[in-house]
Amino acid sequence: MSQPTHLEPSELGTKEYWDNLYTTEITNHAHNPSDTGTVWFDDSDAEAKLIDFLSPADSDLDLGLSEDSTSFLDLGTGNGSLLFGLRDAGWKGRMLGVDYSRKSVEFARRIAESRDDEQPVEFLEYDILQTPASALLADSQSQGWDVVLDKGTFDAISLSSETDPATGHRVAESYRSKMTPLVREGGLFLVTSCNWTESELRSWFEGVKEDDNEETKQWRFEQVGRVEYPSFSFGGVKGQTISSLCFRKVRNST
Repeated sequence: MSQPTHLEPSELGTKEYWDNLYTTEITNHAHNPSDTGTVWFDDSDAEAKLIDFLSPADSDLDLGLSEDSTSFLDLGTGNGSLLFGLRDAGWKGRMLGVDYSRKSVEFARRIAESRDDEQPVEFLEYDILQTPASALLADSQSQGWDVVLDKGTFDAISLSSETDPATGHRVAESYRSKMTPLVREGGLFLVTSCNWTESELRSWFEGVKEDDNEETKQWRFEQVGRVEYPSFSFGGVKGQTISSLCFRKVRNST
């Protein structure tokens, strides 16, 4: 399966953009505590649909998840909105949101402190492209997390002009190998994008890639589900404004 053509870089692919955004949102929240910031893809009601998709009671799929114990890692968590939504929906397991923007983490922690969660959602500054996966793999998650979430983070990385010094390729090509160790064997990776179609997401995450390291080549991702959004037709082609695919991590057969 061929890799999609790279996107043109934009400011949304820079750390400076996100630091500035969350600095503004912290200020707004200080003036109005009910202002918890931007919810990405809110116009498509993405968070509610993702939570419904994962819910054992509402899903047509058997994803093998327990609301009492499933662990969640949210990559590029922003203001933590998706994790807070999962907690409000009754998920009780450990939740960790990570972001390379220190301001994002500061903002999410402020919101967490204002909530009355029996088990608070955790937040940590972490750059998936620069920091070893081992920083997030300890204790009960030493073998990986049950569900790794990405709601727009791969989009932002795809808009970065930076290259991986090890390969010379755009950093988007390194994302899968950086993300793979964070998902436990049999665990799920749920990715949501407004820049890539479902077919393109499959091209990015299924199969073996040129930039995969030896560890990553031991694993593959198989699509196990998709999230339905309102569709549109243009020029005889049917599509959605955003795409969410769920993959399961399985061992490659030798």
